[in-house]
Amino acid sequence: MPKQEGKEKATLPDYVVKQLKHKRYGIVGNHSAVQICTYNKEAIKGGEKHACYKQKFYGIDCHRCAQVSPSVMWCNENCVFCWRPMEFMKDVNLDNKVIDEPAEIIKGAIKERQKLLTGLGGLPMLDKERFAEAQLPSHWAISLSGEPTLYPKICEMIAEIKALPSTKSVFLVTNAQLPDVFRKMAANQSFWPTQLYVSLDAPNEEMFKKINRSIYKDGWKRLNESLGIIGPLATRKIIRMTIIRGVNDQPEHYADWTRIIKQANPDFVEVKSYMHIGMSRQRLSRGHMLSHEEVRAFSNGLNEQLGYIFKDESERGRITLLVRQDYKDKSTFLDFANSKQSN
Repeated sequence: MPKQEGKEKATLPDYVVKQLKHKRYGIVGNHSAVQICTYNKEAIKGGEKHACYKQKFYGIDCHRCAQVSPSVMWCNENCVFCWRPMEFMKDVNLDNKVIDEPAEIIKGAIKERQKLLTGLGGLPMLDKERFAEAQLPSHWAISLSGEPTLYPKICEMIAEIKALPSTKSVFLVTNAQLPDVFRKMAANQSFWPTQLYVSLDAPNEEMFKKINRSIYKDGWKRLNESLGIIGPLATRKIIRMTIIRGVNDQPEHYADWTRIIKQANPDFVEVKSYMHIGMSRQRLSRGHMLSHEEVRAFSNGLNEQLGYIFKDESERGRITLLVRQDYKDKSTFLDFANSKQSN
């Protein structure tokens, strides 16, 4: 790696590393991590019926999904519903530090993921073929923990992952607080993820400040600016909404939701209940979770104004999928046969 004079190295404190390892994260280099999620494990053990909603909605190989973050303890929002350990996220700047290169992170993530998978090898219910396939990711979900766009080379990382022979798809999940990242992305098609997720959890600025708690005073403006840049991108775009009972689930806000969603011109809208898990249990109660029936009702109410199509749902995940009208007669599954050509 080239020397970066006058900069300190981006590293995770020892107590944070200890906590992450306890939660079964694989530490990658100095500021990244990978994890085997519950759906990963169940897909390897039990097949498709145990796969996550991303397989049900979009056709990804759940057992070959690498959930990774290049900025595992860096985030510029403090969302009240976040189940990740944001209380440990004291630093929000990687621009002024010596960082790991994308190739190092990718190689390290594959290696650490293989280590995490090792413990599944002796399970009696193991699907041996899926276990063998799982060793090399075909899908990359750049989310996990922290805000991935804080990593200064996130666009280059996406391009390098897409160039791997084994890669079928790359999802990027972002809070869209850094418009310049999307300007850079818009200028180079190789930087486009297969699907770009924007987390949208508030219909107006007042609720945004209470729910997302951005570190930036102009966080709402930043979000709207990013949505305006993302809207014209000719890659698959998704708005991901986390709905909290008694906080952002009021029907009177459907018009506000519709206005801001349409700025991004998303192909899909996912409506998901807040889940009472992880560190979020210190901030919200179990009563803040919606039932799946309530998620469905919210989706249908929103859709009366949004004008999308109710396409699919996952009761276990308490999530619904709304699809833009011009997707009416098309599958929401990714076209992996042409993914290399189109990306």
